[in-house]
Amino acid sequence: MNPPTLFPSHLRLGLFALFVLCAMTYLGGLHGGFLFDDFQNIVNNTALLRPAGSADRWLAIALSSDSGIGILRRPLSMLSFGLNVDWFGMNPFAFKTVNLVIHLLNGGLLYALARRLVVPLLGRRHPDRVVRPEYLALLATGLWLLHPLNVSGVIYIVQRMNELAALFTLAGLLCYVEGRQRMLHDEPGLLLALAGLVGFSLLAVLSKENGALIVAYALVIETTCYRFGAPQPLQKQALKVFFGLTVALPIALFMIHLAFHPQWLLGPGGYASRDFTLYQRLLSEARILCDYLVWIFVPVPAWMGLFHDDIITSTGLFNPVTTALSIAFLLALVAMAWKLRRRCPGLAFAVAWFLIGHAMESTILPLELVFEHRNYLPMAGLLLGAVCALAPLVPMRWPARWIGAGCVVLLLIVAGLTTVRAISWGGNTLSLALTEAQHHPASARAQYEAGRAIIVDGAMKGTRPAAEQQALPYFARSAMLDHNLVYPVTNLILIEARTKAVPKSAIADLADRLRNTPNYTQASPFLDMLVTASEQPLSLTAENISSLVDAALANPHFIPSIRAMILNNYGAYRFNVLHDQQAAITLTLAAAAQDPQNPYFQINLTKLALALGQPDKALEHLALAERLNKAGAYDQEIGSLQLQLRQGAH
Repeated sequence: MNPPTLFPSHLRLGLFALFVLCAMTYLGGLHGGFLFDDFQNIVNNTALLRPAGSADRWLAIALSSDSGIGILRRPLSMLSFGLNVDWFGMNPFAFKTVNLVIHLLNGGLLYALARRLVVPLLGRRHPDRVVRPEYLALLATGLWLLHPLNVSGVIYIVQRMNELAALFTLAGLLCYVEGRQRMLHDEPGLLLALAGLVGFSLLAVLSKENGALIVAYALVIETTCYRFGAPQPLQKQALKVFFGLTVALPIALFMIHLAFHPQWLLGPGGYASRDFTLYQRLLSEARILCDYLVWIFVPVPAWMGLFHDDIITSTGLFNPVTTALSIAFLLALVAMAWKLRRRCPGLAFAVAWFLIGHAMESTILPLELVFEHRNYLPMAGLLLGAVCALAPLVPMRWPARWIGAGCVVLLLIVAGLTTVRAISWGGNTLSLALTEAQHHPASARAQYEAGRAIIVDGAMKGTRPAAEQQALPYFARSAMLDHNLVYPVTNLILIEARTKAVPKSAIADLADRLRNTPNYTQASPFLDMLVTASEQPLSLTAENISSLVDAALANPHFIPSIRAMILNNYGAYRFNVLHDQQAAITLTLAAAAQDPQNPYFQINLTKLALALGQPDKALEHLALAERLNKAGAYDQEIGSLQLQLRQGAH
């Protein structure tokens, strides 16, 4: 079952040709700028902008992501962004090029893994009757490398986190498969299989949490390809104990934890911050998994996109009716895979790998409903299993030349679709946003992003007022499509407030959204509005601002750090616009009390004390800010204030 020791030159040439074709396919997408979450994680990340050299700086970079669960803050991914900045500067082309290189490395690992798995996945159907196993591995790898669904996972810079998790997962699985095949030949391999899996699992998890699925993927390989076969009974027992400890036990412990701590899932930061329930999410994900399968096997670029909030939430088995149909289809697929697991292991492998790959992000966790990049690694095993399941169905009378030509044509078609999509991603942000809005007219987010991109483009060209008027219909449509969104209404009000009085109905609409939105991230545009109102002349009255602040603070879903920023920004407004110094101090102190570990509020209290001629108070707050600044993110600002205080003392 081992792959041939030698790597024939025609296979080397074929794999090299795939890599070249993939690079050419993505070449048009490497241009263009940063997008969406890239700004939060990279461009505006103060840790990445600090001078290079110190160990503290690298620690700050590693821990600078707000993504992740608990203490898992994706440090390896963040460190890779830090290296990108040090070597190439804040250059989006360089970031995207590195992402493409990682994608190609993943393709190489997938091919090495596929070559070892094709024969067992073909099962009893002799491979010589169909296309040779190494060519099937090459076809599956090519389909995955060139698939248009991966464009957002490669060109969207922040998705390097997902790519790195896949890189280490594939490397660990390759170690596992190599070790298992040595064991089947009665050679030492158990240590390589298990140690490689454990070691790479740590690296995968430190890149992104779904790296923890590596042992579940290994279990899929084990049950479909090897079935716990081993020359020695002790080895077989060791494998079963290993998977019991790494798969069954963690699942059991997680379920016990949920039973005793349901608020971890249902409370603030969980489903309480979503506009759907756990039950609704599970129903919806059945439909979404079927959508993913359609996008994979019928890869029409217009169906794909960054935003899929136009996919409605299922509120019952028959609302919409496709919910019940999707559940029935998935159950039938699982039943068929189980029934044919020995006769057609490729099908069982494809179904199990795909479902395991979505076990974390498409089940009970209170995440967003749809993201196409979640298919990055799940699609790899799905395509490999599908190729192995379908290969024996190719009529034996067909000449090998025809079959090879058909495979090449299929790869070129897929590459062409990806090229089209990559080019749209490689253009400027405005063209991409307008394309997304056109392809997804019922997506509130796509409409909002189109309006925002129009304004950004206008600002760069010096035609912002005209651009704002052009963006109004997009914001209005976005607000109409989703009554929980704060972003579009905030922009509509700000545009009006620069030139004329804002209708009371618009203020009431925004207040209602601030009071009721379940997602605390929706507070961000309102925070920006408070800053804008502090710095620019607007027709918004003090009563307007006060009513909006009260509405936001009345929202039970806003977490303490968000409430702290609302209080802080409102304090700045009271200080700068109303010249109410006491209110500014009171509000900023309240902000610090809401988020006592954040040095930002102590820095602002320092500035207020300096503005009011209270150097002793300023020193007190600055000392506290310095103690809280453990990651060093505010070193420069603290240093500037210290210098200002020293100069004032003289």
